[in-house]
Amino acid sequence: MPRKYAHRSFVAVSALVLGLAGSGCNDSAIPTTPPQPLPVTASADAVKFWEVGASVQWNLLLRDLISAKTGTSRPNQQATLRAFAYLSLAQYNAVVAAEDGKEGRVHPSARGAVSGASAAVLEYLFPADVAALEAAVDAQRSGPRYPGEKREDFAAGESIGRAIGAAVVASATTDRFTAPWLGTVPTGPGIWFSSATPPAPPLLPMFGQMRPFFMSSGDQFRPGAPPAFGSPEYLAALAEVRNFSDTRTPEQLAIARYWAATTGALAAGFWNEEASRLIVSHHLDERRAAHALALMNMAAMDANIACHDAKYTYWLIRPSQADPAITLPIGLPNHPSYPSNHGCLSGAAAYVLGAIMPDEAVRLAAMAAEAGESRLYAGIHYRFDVEAGLLIARQAADLALESDVTGHEAFALR
Repeated sequence: MPRKYAHRSFVAVSALVLGLAGSGCNDSAIPTTPPQPLPVTASADAVKFWEVGASVQWNLLLRDLISAKTGTSRPNQQATLRAFAYLSLAQYNAVVAAEDGKEGRVHPSARGAVSGASAAVLEYLFPADVAALEAAVDAQRSGPRYPGEKREDFAAGESIGRAIGAAVVASATTDRFTAPWLGTVPTGPGIWFSSATPPAPPLLPMFGQMRPFFMSSGDQFRPGAPPAFGSPEYLAALAEVRNFSDTRTPEQLAIARYWAATTGALAAGFWNEEASRLIVSHHLDERRAAHALALMNMAAMDANIACHDAKYTYWLIRPSQADPAITLPIGLPNHPSYPSNHGCLSGAAAYVLGAIMPDEAVRLAAMAAEAGESRLYAGIHYRFDVEAGLLIARQAADLALESDVTGHEAFALR
């Protein structure tokens, strides 16, 4: 049975913020025990650089910050992913700038650069938490050091980071994430409709037109149309979902609920935590850690942009809307069915991380496949939704990896 990742706050800065801020597989291909996360272990010896990495710590801080949000202040899945993408982009570019600015015996601190960049981005995204975020910078400034940091100037690094963060924020303000929707929901056989009571506008119909990080536009990887409503192929896919609903096993139910990821920092936070665990276990230094997080989060954001472009091109009805006898053990998302958001997000995150850490590629791909399959168990997606989502994920991940030619230069802002 699936088990949630154990949450282990291995830095005090996260607790400080919380205190102040108040292609789809068939059933037989799914492992009986889902791939488990790697443990984070702390050394009893001298502090190691991978134990005090600022990028990992600030990503943990953001996960906890989002988890603490309630009501209208709580960001949705897409806003959460956007926050991680801009945070890690600023962190990586700040580390590059700090390390490239080394001169003489004392040079800008990478930790300071990450802290300054992180504070700048998160204060833009969460203006109510400025005091807590500045306190987190102070905590980083006085936190434990590994021996290689003794000649680093935190203040100089912080100054560089805040400037980089400001540039990232300026870019974010023009990304069209919050562009207003002036359209109307189409009607007709096989067309999605709001199942909310009372009916609610569809979620982020303009998200597919957001400026991407690597793609040229949101429609770059638009898949072909799903099977026509009422066609033999469509009816077979619908019947498969109905069969899962009628015969759902305890294991399938557990998998559906596990991958729903409706608590904490949502699915984006789930993959962010997995990336952080791998960074620690693989002893990545600050630059490589920030690079891994940035590449993963930006690729996942691009995949989700592409996913929403297709959703609001085809407006496909959800399985349970086509067949009300399909039961739902989790909530029904308020947007069209095709493709699967989870397939797009989880696939892109898994494929990028697997390319950076090849020894984990098979395990991570299996996790993405199960995340996709879980949506069939839950009754909220067709198999072709998941297959299209994983294909978008593969294309977005490959493009991100190909665009990152050198693997060590700063990412250009658009």
